[in-house]
Amino acid sequence: MKRQLWYRTWTEEFKEGLPVGNGRIAAMMLGEPSKLRIALNHEWMWRGDNRFREYPDVSDHLPEIRKALLDGDFLRGTTLANKYLAGLGGISGVAGRVDPFQPVGDLWVNAEVGEVSDYYRSLDLNTGVATTTFVSPTAGAVTERLFISSADGCGVFTMTSEKPMDIDVSLSRVADPRCLLTHTAQENGIVMKGVFLGGISFETDVRAVSNGTVRTYVDDTAHFSAKGATTLTLLLQIGTDAKNNAPTCEMTWPETFEFDVLLARHTPCFSALLGGAAVEIDLPDNDDLPTDERIRLFREGGDPALPLLYFEYGRYLMVSGSTAELPLNLQGKWNEDILPPWESDYHLDINLEMAYWFVETLGMKKAADPLFNLIERFIPYGRVMAKNLYGCGGFTFTLQTDVWGRVTPEAYGWAVWTGAAPWLGQHMFMHWRYTKDEAFLRDRCYPYLKECAAFYEDYLIERDGQLCIVPSQSPENLFVGTGDWPVSISYNCAMDIELITELLNHAIESATLLGVDADKVEKWKDILSRLPALGVDDHGRLVEWDSKDRIEIEPEHRHLSHLYGLYPAQLFEPGSREWIAAERSLDMRMSAGGGHTGWSRSWVACLMARLGRAEDAMEHFRALIGDFATVSLLDLHPPRVFQIDGNMGGTACVCEMLMQSRKGELWLLPALPAEWQSGRVSGFCGQDTLVASFAWENGALTACTLSSKEPQTLKVVCGDMVRTVELLADVPYTLSL
Repeated sequence: MKRQLWYRTWTEEFKEGLPVGNGRIAAMMLGEPSKLRIALNHEWMWRGDNRFREYPDVSDHLPEIRKALLDGDFLRGTTLANKYLAGLGGISGVAGRVDPFQPVGDLWVNAEVGEVSDYYRSLDLNTGVATTTFVSPTAGAVTERLFISSADGCGVFTMTSEKPMDIDVSLSRVADPRCLLTHTAQENGIVMKGVFLGGISFETDVRAVSNGTVRTYVDDTAHFSAKGATTLTLLLQIGTDAKNNAPTCEMTWPETFEFDVLLARHTPCFSALLGGAAVEIDLPDNDDLPTDERIRLFREGGDPALPLLYFEYGRYLMVSGSTAELPLNLQGKWNEDILPPWESDYHLDINLEMAYWFVETLGMKKAADPLFNLIERFIPYGRVMAKNLYGCGGFTFTLQTDVWGRVTPEAYGWAVWTGAAPWLGQHMFMHWRYTKDEAFLRDRCYPYLKECAAFYEDYLIERDGQLCIVPSQSPENLFVGTGDWPVSISYNCAMDIELITELLNHAIESATLLGVDADKVEKWKDILSRLPALGVDDHGRLVEWDSKDRIEIEPEHRHLSHLYGLYPAQLFEPGSREWIAAERSLDMRMSAGGGHTGWSRSWVACLMARLGRAEDAMEHFRALIGDFATVSLLDLHPPRVFQIDGNMGGTACVCEMLMQSRKGELWLLPALPAEWQSGRVSGFCGQDTLVASFAWENGALTACTLSSKEPQTLKVVCGDMVRTVELLADVPYTLSL
């Protein structure tokens, strides 16, 4: 299979363009042959006018809120909770203070090429190079290539033609009354500078070489023109002062403009970031069909190999968007709007977490670092929020936020929830569990878990001899009895029970391994023993809120929060009461019409794979691509809003169908679809430094090699086969079949 998207038609729609990036700089390549658009982004381009926001101490209202909820007056409790704990934004009618992620602007390459033929555009997922070719009646064969260098840190674009043509290059940005722009021209390029009123400043610098007659000039924008040119190469840099340094401080330049030299430096760096995992499945090769045609066939029930391209695309997007300082936001790093949907922010009640579900399995350690960096940026003000909202120690994060670390509640109607911090803690702990990086456990993971647990030590209250979580929410669902509020506030919601249980178990395991905080370990064990048990209702479903008597208003709700313990967590043992109840909950949610957004459908597919229901997982994977993908396979939230989380959830689903790793256990081909009869996997990572490579034919395992950096006893399961193997450190083990 070629790791490539390609098309015979151009597009002027942003979400159908070809995304490239190196984590810091991102670009979308689109446009018609005579007017190429390279839409530019930078990971630190958040307006910044709210980066110092504060939130008052309202913790003295918590007893009133708790009393209403515990008395069963959920309408009053939900109203009070939002009044004091949710901030503005949301349904308040007043804008929230989450800064929107901003576009830098557009680099336009205009050329006099006439009515072209043999048009072709492609994106190479191995190298991160976007290419356009066509034949011009005046310029002959024309080729345009773009990548954002993982080696030199700059954007690189080249345009070549058989015959001379006239090219004009300009920088512009959509009209924005709150952004002051200036344009300048220099001897070999153009510059655009911007300042957000009350916020950050930024700069975009394009430098050029051409064999044509060159002129730079300024009118309403800055231009670079090349008359009679057959070659044009542009180097692009972007900088901001978001980290209190001048934008130019990060704008480094290579010593050469040679496209092939720069590409040769970039390619091995980009390849290494993709990781060493590989998936090959013996399926008909449809690489000779354009990607949009393959999507059409897939929607009609054909092209079973397309999910593998979708899998590779998720890995590609991760490398292109999350290998610098900041993690992927709702749109990854690709946004064209100054008022993007949901501010293109960090949503912490599924969307950010979903984006990183597969990085440990695929061994993409560099991609996980930006997530951990952002999590740790949240901690200082998270401590302030724990005190000001709830009068607690430790830290808490709110439901949505931006890059500045000010985790203030800004979503009236939705924001009353404490589960974001433990959910993000799962990612830190699983990074430890997969890599066994002791320095990471000691210096980053355990301190995080310990302080996160300290919040719940204070937040939980005693009620009838049992600990009670109040206020509590099941994001972002609602039940009868809370009026017109979009989310119901209650107590002891299943997701919160699951999150706290997982957090404390991870904290106990970490402290025990490090040989520290024995007193804390005993305290956490006591808390676990007094948490409420998860319930099962009369339909056999997991109880989502505090009681089985709650009547859900939207049986088809997009969130599956109460199933967190099944996936992505591993709290429920296969076949257990909770496992069976979670499966029943999922089935009823889907029979009511659930999974009606891209990211929600991704989650459903992953849940089905975790349950071992291969054909159901594939059915929902088909819906993910068929109903929620653009022609460039970017994920959609209705009504055609690009969100990257569904893409990443799809990649995680493929991992989950082929291999599942639990502590001391490895499940091979646990949800293998019938149409994937034969194939090979190499370099998949499991917990405890495990690496697995395996093959199968006619649905049956034919080969498996395991290795580990530490000795361990491992139960290997594949269908009816169960083997217990003893692995030695750094000694490959071949499973006898």
